[in-house]
Amino acid sequence: MLFSHKAPKLVWTENKNWINSKPLTWESLRGTVILLDFWTYSCVNCLRTLPALKEMWAKYKDKRLIIIGVHTPEFEFEKGLTNVKKAARKHNLEYPILNDPERINWENYGNTYWPRAAVIDAEGNLVLDHVGESGYDEIEAEIVKQLKKMKTIDHATLITEEEQFYPVSISKETYAGSKRNEGFGSSQVCAKHGCEEYYDAGKKYHQDVIYPQGDWKQSTEDLEFKGEKGHLAFQYAAKEVNVVLSGKDAATILLNDKPLTETNAGKDVIVKGGKSLAFIDGPEMYNLIKSKEFHTGVIKIIPFKGLKVYAYTFG
Repeated sequence: MLFSHKAPKLVWTENKNWINSKPLTWESLRGTVILLDFWTYSCVNCLRTLPALKEMWAKYKDKRLIIIGVHTPEFEFEKGLTNVKKAARKHNLEYPILNDPERINWENYGNTYWPRAAVIDAEGNLVLDHVGESGYDEIEAEIVKQLKKMKTIDHATLITEEEQFYPVSISKETYAGSKRNEGFGSSQVCAKHGCEEYYDAGKKYHQDVIYPQGDWKQSTEDLEFKGEKGHLAFQYAAKEVNVVLSGKDAATILLNDKPLTETNAGKDVIVKGGKSLAFIDGPEMYNLIKSKEFHTGVIKIIPFKGLKVYAYTFG
């Protein structure tokens, strides 16, 4: 979708909200092609765009292109500048990032999606708007077109994008907090310490439903384990399972009640001594299952006390 109107100026409340850069004013960017990337660091769709963004940054950062990652939080923990800096280091992001915890720029651009890209020409016109992951070739083609106008490049080899196909039966993003959760599959029972105990009968699971076992407390954003023994069961259909988690300890990950192996363990799971463990170190997205083949299965998370679960996403 092409536009010819002036792009809204970036707004921020504190200068410390910038990462990898001093504050960038619209005036200082005049004569520069700008790629704005609206993202948040626990969003799997956003994370999948980072390799392409880093490639474009490496190719054109000296050709008068500036990429600005406008970090717009989905969860409360993503508002913290320390957490965003940690994510930027983890993913080796070198381009400027504006942390926007109040979602000021998200609102100014009328955004409703993660990720979203906007290309702005040297005169400040919004010339391309792209929603969702993929489409990197289209985005880069527009950038090259604008840089050629400025005569900073005369040719470029565009990103070759491999199309991704997801079966219609792939599991949907599923949230654990009460704000967006549609209900658990387990029965809620009362015990001597209260009525936040869940019982998972474990007989038949429905896809894309969370089944807690034990003492869990649900808030608007997350489900926190408060007990000593329990689990979360979730039947999915996908190649990959990612879960947004927080806490600081090791959680056991099982697939169909068996430890993961080297062939299906996600990159954040360590398989050793007949166990498969995810070492949780602060709030972010963890890749727990990664298989070459699309499949169905039941993932169980055996939690430690204080583990918080926010959302399941799939690939």
